[in-house]
Amino acid sequence: MNPPNTENLSNIDIVVYALYVLGGWRERIHTEDIALKCFEIAPSRFSWVKYPKYPDNHTAYLSLGDAKKQKYGALVKGESERKRESQRIGGWKLTPQGVEWVESNKRRIESSLGTHATLGERLDTDRKLRELLKSRAYSKFLKNAESADISHAEFAESLVCTVNTSSEILNDRLEQIFSIAKKTRNEDVKRYVSFCQKKFENVLR
Repeated sequence: MNPPNTENLSNIDIVVYALYVLGGWRERIHTEDIALKCFEIAPSRFSWVKYPKYPDNHTAYLSLGDAKKQKYGALVKGESERKRESQRIGGWKLTPQGVEWVESNKRRIESSLGTHATLGERLDTDRKLRELLKSRAYSKFLKNAESADISHAEFAESLVCTVNTSSEILNDRLEQIFSIAKKTRNEDVKRYVSFCQKKFENVLR
């Protein structure tokens, strides 16, 4: 295993990779968790200047902001938790193009870091996908495809939600499921997500 060498990695490389390792391809991750992981990966780049033993949230936050910009590929979405109302979603998550970017650059980044991400915990945290696979709505879709007669309640239940769940959370759950399906190459689940986005367009607005 090669020793870590972050000189040829940008801050965006590191912050997006850190988000990926923390599971940001399936759910939103808190800014401070990302900052800590960046500090573990590249302590000299993501630490305080005067007290280098502490992780610098601000550097991680600025790098996430850059990774969010269209000119850098719109690799992540999200914002600081402090900007959010108490009942709204904060944190950061990889966009579909961000997941593709990581898959394309993972070998290069890990070669520089001399390590490989441990994602074995993935199976334990993919509860939403497992709930979807055994749901009534998904069973109907597998049987009847685009002509499946799925109710709003069945759709919400397949995402571990209710009919009262906000459109923001429903959209976020669909994106989580799609990211997982894309990563695991589950074409049926990807088609189900696309089907639901069309059928329940009014609910998801």
